[in-house]
Amino acid sequence: MSTTATRALDPAAVQRLSNRIQAEIDSSRLLAAQFAIGIDGRVEAFASFGTATNDHRFVIFSATKPIVSAAIVALIADGRIDIAKPVAQYLAEFAANGKNHITVEHVMLMQGGFSQALIGPLEWGTSAGRRTAFGTWTPDWPSGTRCEYHPVSAHWVLAELIETISGQPYAVAIHEAVTGRAGVAQVLGPEMANHNSVVEVRMHGARPSDEVLLAEYGSPHLVPAVSVGVEALLSLNSKLAHAAGIPGGGGIARASDIAALYQSWLRDPAMTDAIGNIRNNLLNETSKYAAHRTLMFEVAGNDNDEALRWFPAQRPRVFGHHGAGGQLCWADPDSGLSFSFLHDTLDQNPAQEIKRSREINELAAACVRP
Repeated sequence: MSTTATRALDPAAVQRLSNRIQAEIDSSRLLAAQFAIGIDGRVEAFASFGTATNDHRFVIFSATKPIVSAAIVALIADGRIDIAKPVAQYLAEFAANGKNHITVEHVMLMQGGFSQALIGPLEWGTSAGRRTAFGTWTPDWPSGTRCEYHPVSAHWVLAELIETISGQPYAVAIHEAVTGRAGVAQVLGPEMANHNSVVEVRMHGARPSDEVLLAEYGSPHLVPAVSVGVEALLSLNSKLAHAAGIPGGGGIARASDIAALYQSWLRDPAMTDAIGNIRNNLLNETSKYAAHRTLMFEVAGNDNDEALRWFPAQRPRVFGHHGAGGQLCWADPDSGLSFSFLHDTLDQNPAQEIKRSREINELAAACVRP
């Protein structure tokens, strides 16, 4: 483990965090993992465990989403996109089948109404193919009337908006506007297939019965729905998937990249609205708790559901977006800390993932000296 400064971090607390993650490796619950902590604009602690080295990258699943949304926020700041306008004003094909009233903001807030709309490899590789797919989609409910997690579809729309408005391939535009500005490596694009250091995702165990989950969560409304199947998540191991640049979940990064990126967002005045302004607080039909969604993130809040949002307790302004399997990516405006925990295992018992994330989040949040 390398710690480049201890001015704002408690070395003993960082070691406790490291020990907790090492315990996951020692028990074989994880085979590879990384964590990184940022403070004062820098990554001050970065460690790798198990088969991972500091050069390894991980698939970050839905933690990719805010990186893509950040490029939309940059276009908003430049006056090149108005989120109150219908998507169809920018992408005419999107209007088909009653989608002409869906706004860019609806899409960013998981209120678009097309959560399970399908797009495949034959369509997503080109702008024309994406637009053709959008034209076949039919919403399941009127936009803005409810909230349901859009695991893949919404961010394909955002990617096409980015490409159309910027005039560049969306992966290039996202890097120029977001990751490149933060001084971190590109996370999407055909180049990702050239990395030979991407950690392979694996599955562990089987999903418990409804009765077991009910006993662990205590109430049926707290048991999370399965929004993306294991087979789809495991498919992101392939080089073809790495090259595809799937904007809703195909990002590839190191924990240090994510911690640095969140530090850049903490320090960027243009991000204030996207970090803290909750625009969607409807019940999330997928996760069964209030959405607490900004244009880019979820916010922890103080409604006692912060652990279910994968955030530390009693830090209501923490924002971020986790990835499947318990990838943890967040920042705290009050302490100035950013944190990322990445690993290789999809545990099929969500209660186990929540328990681990709760413990690791609390240890990470305690690393900042009072």
